[in-house]
Amino acid sequence: MSDRRLPAALAAAVAERAKPEQLGAAAARLSAGYRANLPSRQAVPDAAGVAAYAASRMPATYAAVTAVLDRLAAARPDFAPESVLDLGAGPGTASWAATTLWPSVASVTMVEASADFRTLAADLARSGPSSLKQADIRKGDIAQPHGLPDGPFDLAVIAYALTELDLSAAGRLVVHLIGQAGRLVIVEPGTPRDHGRLMMVRHAALTAGARILVPCPHAGPCPLPPDDWCHASVRVERSRAHMRLKGGTVPFEDERYAYLVLESKTLGVAEDESGGRILRPPRPSKHEITFSLCRADGTLGEARVASRDRAAFKTAGKLDWGDFLSDDLQG
Repeated sequence: MSDRRLPAALAAAVAERAKPEQLGAAAARLSAGYRANLPSRQAVPDAAGVAAYAASRMPATYAAVTAVLDRLAAARPDFAPESVLDLGAGPGTASWAATTLWPSVASVTMVEASADFRTLAADLARSGPSSLKQADIRKGDIAQPHGLPDGPFDLAVIAYALTELDLSAAGRLVVHLIGQAGRLVIVEPGTPRDHGRLMMVRHAALTAGARILVPCPHAGPCPLPPDDWCHASVRVERSRAHMRLKGGTVPFEDERYAYLVLESKTLGVAEDESGGRILRPPRPSKHEITFSLCRADGTLGEARVASRDRAAFKTAGKLDWGDFLSDDLQG
């Protein structure tokens, strides 16, 4: 598992540009805007808002994107992308996550509509590896796929950006990218709304010929009832400055996110995995661990790993919300 904290060079660069005493009002406006579901152009309207975003939101979004890229790397351990397309890039969060996880990345293209975000992304990139220092950071509207850079790209990432598009535009973008990128990572807020939108995008992607790599262990309809949603959570450490900007009293926060990782069917061979994705925090007891699962046959269910099977119990005890539980561990 990768370190889900901001890389030291990035954290230092953000801290230099984001002084809590100067950004308190901007951070408050940012939080109010996101609570009101305003798009970024309204919630983050100026350079002060962009700096506040980097200081208050970038640690959490970086952790969530890194957690998802880790799942891609675990599912495809031989994957070593050389070219990355980061759409709705903001300050370059996903680009930093990808280049940190995969030193093989040689080419990074960021597309971002906001001039203030592009300026900050370029400024922060100077603290990164050569692939970031030399990144192509360009203006673009992700709602207009025909204007996006032509592929092929080994990896495309849309992180916390699809949520701002209307559903038809989101579907068009994802279908377009299936023909441009070998693998596509989508990370969204872990809300019922965004899960529902992801399921619609998922359907469009499958119809267009994509394969779901994670989290879904099947290609059938989502089995969750309408009042439930699939998401995961990652714990984020807060610095003192981060706590001051967020108005927090504890040194951490839990970022909940929803995601999809898609790939072209021309890449590799799909495995027939047996088991299921863990949908909730595991429920351990002295005698067993109970898991809520989305199974490979497209159904929901529970699995229990008994303590009497010491090897399986020890392995299962290391699994967490969002991991895959194989049938081998279930006895």
